[in-house]
Amino acid sequence: MLKTNGRRLRRALSVLAPATVVILLAGLVVTLLLFLSMRVIERERADAQFLQDADLRFRIVMRSFHDSLEALRAVNLLFVASGDVTREEFDAFAGPLSQAHPETRAVIFHRLVVDADRDAFEAARRKIFPSYQITEQGPGGLVRAPRRPVYLVVDYLVPYKGNEIILGYNVFSYLPQRELFKRAIETGQAGASGVMPLMQIGGGPGLVIVMPVYRPGATLADPAARAAAVIGDTAVSLDLAGLLQRNLDQAGVLAQPGIALDVRGIDHLASHAYRFGAYAAPLPWWRQWFGAEPRTAQRTIEVAGSRWQLTVRSRKGALPGHVASNAILALSLLLTLVTASYIQARALRTRRIELLVRQRTRALKRAGDALRLYQRAVESSANGIILVDALSGDNRIAYVNPAYERLKGRTAAQLLALRVVDLADEGPDEPGMQEMLNAMRERRAGHAVVRQRGLNGRARYSEVYIAPVNRPDGVIDHFVLSVYDVTTAKRYEEELERRARYDSLTGLANRAQLKDRLEQAMSFAAADGAPLWTVALDLDQFRFVNDTLGHGMGDQLLRQAAPRIAQALPRTDTVARTGGDEFVLILTGCRDERSAATTVRRVLDALAEPLVLGGQTLVVTGSAGVAAFPGDGQDAETLIKHAEVAMYRAKEAGRNTVQFYRPAMTARALERLELEGALRHALAHGEFELHYQPQVDVASGQVVGMEALLRWRHPRLGLVQPERFIGLAEETGLIVPIGAWVLRTAALQNRAWQRAGYGPLRIAVNMSARQFAEPGLAREVAAVLAESGLAPDSLEVEVTESLVMTDAEAAIATMHELKAMGVAMSIDDFGTGYSSLSYLKRFPVDVLKIDRSFVHDLAGDSADAAMVDAIISLARGLRLRVIAEGVETCAQLDYLRDQGCDLVQGYLYSRALPVAEAEQLLRAGRRVEPNTAAA
Repeated sequence: MLKTNGRRLRRALSVLAPATVVILLAGLVVTLLLFLSMRVIERERADAQFLQDADLRFRIVMRSFHDSLEALRAVNLLFVASGDVTREEFDAFAGPLSQAHPETRAVIFHRLVVDADRDAFEAARRKIFPSYQITEQGPGGLVRAPRRPVYLVVDYLVPYKGNEIILGYNVFSYLPQRELFKRAIETGQAGASGVMPLMQIGGGPGLVIVMPVYRPGATLADPAARAAAVIGDTAVSLDLAGLLQRNLDQAGVLAQPGIALDVRGIDHLASHAYRFGAYAAPLPWWRQWFGAEPRTAQRTIEVAGSRWQLTVRSRKGALPGHVASNAILALSLLLTLVTASYIQARALRTRRIELLVRQRTRALKRAGDALRLYQRAVESSANGIILVDALSGDNRIAYVNPAYERLKGRTAAQLLALRVVDLADEGPDEPGMQEMLNAMRERRAGHAVVRQRGLNGRARYSEVYIAPVNRPDGVIDHFVLSVYDVTTAKRYEEELERRARYDSLTGLANRAQLKDRLEQAMSFAAADGAPLWTVALDLDQFRFVNDTLGHGMGDQLLRQAAPRIAQALPRTDTVARTGGDEFVLILTGCRDERSAATTVRRVLDALAEPLVLGGQTLVVTGSAGVAAFPGDGQDAETLIKHAEVAMYRAKEAGRNTVQFYRPAMTARALERLELEGALRHALAHGEFELHYQPQVDVASGQVVGMEALLRWRHPRLGLVQPERFIGLAEETGLIVPIGAWVLRTAALQNRAWQRAGYGPLRIAVNMSARQFAEPGLAREVAAVLAESGLAPDSLEVEVTESLVMTDAEAAIATMHELKAMGVAMSIDDFGTGYSSLSYLKRFPVDVLKIDRSFVHDLAGDSADAAMVDAIISLARGLRLRVIAEGVETCAQLDYLRDQGCDLVQGYLYSRALPVAEAEQLLRAGRRVEPNTAAA
């Protein structure tokens, strides 16, 4: 307090007298005018010299970039002028350029190679470089590049010696360089990178400038045309720091002291490309006063689409440059201060006593106000505050504020004179209370979290900080306890912990909890020698539910399925949801495979019980795969993986079944994965084709339509039949784009046949459940008809009986949309599903198609014959045409003709034909005779 009063007294006495102020102001004004005038003249001279030096450096840097760009344009013109440039021509032309520019690490021609040409390209280059291959950067260096759709490969290279390692390097594997190439194609001009690591001789950071090379004579009107015509690019890799260092050194500016230069990329890595000299640290005020302030000049330039920031900073203008102004300032100030000091000294003595009296009065008032303020602040605090008597021996409470009264639900009168230990709702042994008592016993500060009961009996948590209060003589006479209610934060932490271990949708264990429980169960099983079973369970057709009913309904399905699975297992077993419709079960009480299979079968049976979803009754089944510990895996990851492999085998075996893992399944799973990758590749690279099977009028023998059938011509496996890949395409969702391709290709082919003069012909196209459930199917069919010019009545859409019955109302709406367009509709495989006659009469269909399973044993099986008779009679009653598929014998044909069947298709007339053979049949008159040899 005394020190504070002394400082205030000194500040009050330092107030200048009026006469002193007049002398000081007059002297300062004159001094300032003289100083500023001289300082302006000196600063203008220093600024002009600095800007001249900075402009020289800017011109040198821009010329360095320009020279490198001109060298690249010269190499690029070689390709423009010569078209197909040989390696020898490239070396002869680029070699002198490389030697003339020593900072050019390499002059390169990158060639664009598609994956289909990769093997031939590598083989051709190995004739020159035996170990040549397309490479990419791997963890330990360059490795052979994996298969990719397209590569940008280092093909020609100067100088070759020392840069051999990058020959064949795929620069598309480095994202900044791939983006640089795309930008160059879009603009049709050279493109420059930011600072990037170089792989050429010497390595280190550098700059790459590329310029696209196009096929001779190609039209380059827009980015799309340029992208189609590009064959690669020419590029130069520059040691930018070395280039700038040499050019600046040749200009003699590096020897000039006191100037720092920094070149930095803006659009890329924002890193320094070149720096000469260090920027000065902030200067002390007295150095700046004497003229040593730094000067900075910046300029932004653009090099081949890449922006760079050039910065020059100077520390010129030291003391000798401001001698005159500083001398004027010093002498004038000295004279003014001497005069003012004399006048001020006389006024201070009379003011001193007055100020001391005023200060003492104000100090007493402030002390009283502060004490009242502290009391109001404590009482208004939202957090509880307790004052404990440290001298009482048993830590009696001396004061509580209103906030703590509200927290405890008790009045101050009830709390005063209690001991701190009496506040423990859960007893003195509660850990937080023990920490509080220990801190007060040891006379130290402390911190504890105390668990108490609230007014409603629920647990509450308080965070308590203990601080000792010392008397002037150093004795601790009180403790201040600050109490913060942290109940909400604690409950939030508990909820976060629960969510980290359990699935938020179903309440089952999640993947993290599953791993912990599985590892714990494996430890117990290893110790006891008991078997442990890991089950991967997947819902059948769950994706179809999502696609048709929506993801909200899919979530409801999972919420209903989860308790069924859990309730079918003993409480000691674990059920976890690992994602989507995938569940993993841990079975600990099954002695052998039979017992495990029985348990899993019980789960599947519980799952298959009908459930109501969105007002509809559904039956959902599951497929399960089982892996045993330790026989099928020694760790959690392997067990789950092998169980999933067995689960996929269960799906392939017909779903709603259980499969135990066998080592041979892994190879089958890998084959399935490989087939899925090949299927995606086939769609992207046009490996699919359509075959066409004639549909023959029974009465006339004329071909009246064709059914488009999908085939896959694999480059290694040959012609792949649909049964090998259609199921996989439906599971992965690829059936939708594949079906769209089939629809468009068949429509275009039919229109082409009609334009060729082969007469009216109806083309039938099968649609999968996934494709038919797409919301924009009618718009897609309309777009295909408009593109091909095909009349709607020349297109027939086939859907299976089971497909339309899955969601009958939605199917009827879609069929009506197609029917309104004029498109014919047929129900394929009729008789194999579960159609209701009440629904059938609502279906706007034109054709019923008898499944081949009924036709095959038509002559020998009275049940099949009765079914065929019933379908034909039903069709007549509904005024629908009937087509029978799989007709292979004359006896089958005669029976169908006698019963009034309209159309047939099958090997008796023709197999499914490639386009050329189908066209030959149409050209021959469209009349076919039964193949009696096949019959």
